[in-house]
Amino acid sequence: MLVSLDWLKKNLSDPNLVILDTRPKPMFLYGHLESSQSLSIEQVVQFDQYGSNLVLDEENFAELLSSLGIDDTKTVVVIGDFMDPSAARIVWTFLYFGHERTFLLDSTISNLQRNGFKFIKKTFTPLRTNFIPKINSTIRIDAETLKNNLDKFTILDARTPQEFMGGHIPNSKLIPFTEGIGYDEKIFKDSEFLQNLFSQQMISKTNPIICYCMHGHRASSLFLQLKIAGFENVKLYDGSFVEWYGRRFPLE
Repeated sequence: MLVSLDWLKKNLSDPNLVILDTRPKPMFLYGHLESSQSLSIEQVVQFDQYGSNLVLDEENFAELLSSLGIDDTKTVVVIGDFMDPSAARIVWTFLYFGHERTFLLDSTISNLQRNGFKFIKKTFTPLRTNFIPKINSTIRIDAETLKNNLDKFTILDARTPQEFMGGHIPNSKLIPFTEGIGYDEKIFKDSEFLQNLFSQQMISKTNPIICYCMHGHRASSLFLQLKIAGFENVKLYDGSFVEWYGRRFPLE
């Protein structure tokens, strides 16, 4: 799931490495890691009538990755900023479409600069590829399936306590994604901390887990934290609270 600064430094010259900067495009254009490309969160979601940020459709995602020069031969490293869950949502999206060689840099973009990585303003156009999606349906759940099986899942809410108290999906438990956010410029706390965090919350590895938040971004961070901690059966409800509320499904 994660790669280190040292790993990135050793592999920067690999022609099969694709680095994706998830910050807003203007920030990318102001200065970015040499050889990186821009991919912001708005490019990998589509909006429904409720305003929820659903996963992009298969055809458009294939076109997007092909235009970025990504196919099965490429290793993708996603980089982002501290406390911004957009990078995690993009990683989850790549995994959902079957690109298993996708990793999150366990450091921040600002930390790259402090560690001597070269930043430039010049952009480039990659050679086009032909990305073929292979949907991994095991890591996603839709609203209807969740609504009809509430008692079969451990449902985790990645939002703030204030949001949770304002209304939440029935039977859900609050674990703010910020609990697992790292320190000293690390994206996440280490696996031992995360294992203890979920153990203290009585989260079982045998029951399937659903993560949600408001739009699915913070829940993607929680999804990755769980995977790092060794939880295998984890799904993202990408529609999250916005879709659930829009459909007028039951709340607690």
